[in-house]
Amino acid sequence: MDVSRFRSLIGEPLINGDVENDWSQFESEIGVDFPADYKNFISAYGPCCLSDQLLLFHPKGEEGDWGLNLRDLIRNSTEAYSALVGGHPEMYPYPIYPQRLGGIPVGRTSGGNHLLIVPPASVDGGWEVLVDMGEWAHFEMSFTDFLWLALREELFVPVIEGDLSYEVVGGVTG
Repeated sequence: MDVSRFRSLIGEPLINGDVENDWSQFESEIGVDFPADYKNFISAYGPCCLSDQLLLFHPKGEEGDWGLNLRDLIRNSTEAYSALVGGHPEMYPYPIYPQRLGGIPVGRTSGGNHLLIVPPASVDGGWEVLVDMGEWAHFEMSFTDFLWLALREELFVPVIEGDLSYEVVGGVTG
């Protein structure tokens, strides 16, 4: 899905849109080639909050409490999931990065739900979306298809509800 479609819902993107600069080093460091639709959206809209509920993280987002740095989110979330799974594996039916085909945290809601993208299980497959709401919701669709439907309230998943808004949180470094 072309990122320009989101302009009609949340307005003009406010970040550089430089996919190569934003992602090449990050992907090399963590050993994952993220899907193009996700990278295009995040590079255009940046570390942001949608509808005062969904926080989306950027690989060059500011670090610390005021930024939405994707590396920090992945590290913190995977450490937390690892500790939780050890005590209650029945509550975590999906592998989490860095496990093979593990979901990679890319966002979270103000209510503490996590949004993850899942690498394809086969060469012919596509990336998919998981939402951890205490219960798991699995969506066999791309990140931008999921986000488009969620913003339009066409999915029953409490990640975005109410008035649409877009706000950059922190900034992008380098």
